[in-house]
Amino acid sequence: MKDKQFKVFLVDDDTKHLIMLKNHLEKRSDYDLKVNIFSNGENCLDKMHEQPHVVILDYYLDGIKTDAANGLEILKKIRLQYPDTYVIMMSGQDDLKVAVATIDNGAYDYIIKGESAYVRAQMIIDHIIENINTEEWRKNVKVRENILVTGFILLGLVLISIALYDMGVF
Repeated sequence: MKDKQFKVFLVDDDTKHLIMLKNHLEKRSDYDLKVNIFSNGENCLDKMHEQPHVVILDYYLDGIKTDAANGLEILKKIRLQYPDTYVIMMSGQDDLKVAVATIDNGAYDYIIKGESAYVRAQMIIDHIIENINTEEWRKNVKVRENILVTGFILLGLVLISIALYDMGVF
């Protein structure tokens, strides 16, 4: 399952948390993950052109830069410009209103920081990648089906042309 690399962006103002989560994901995932870390959402937005498959955002991002946008604001910008990117919110906020607000604005899931948060993040990312792989497989099957249909149509036209030629129509 490590034949394709998947990009993951982690955004949190807690550097220790970022490094621990990065290490966990790279070591424990069933997939080859390239994990980039950012201490604020603005830096993440600057790199979104790299098209990560998944972004994990903290809700409060003002620990280093006091005027930094919060995770919900960054989520809205990502969803607006990169709607195919999966975004997971990971926060110490055990607040239902915050969780609902992030899901309502397009977050794939909401994880409360705690002892099982890293394992949960890894499981969700692995599930997302399974979905991506399944969708790519479906697209490839559809392309093959279209090629086959086109081939049969062309073959039919060639056979009809040959038959018409043999009948002296041409």
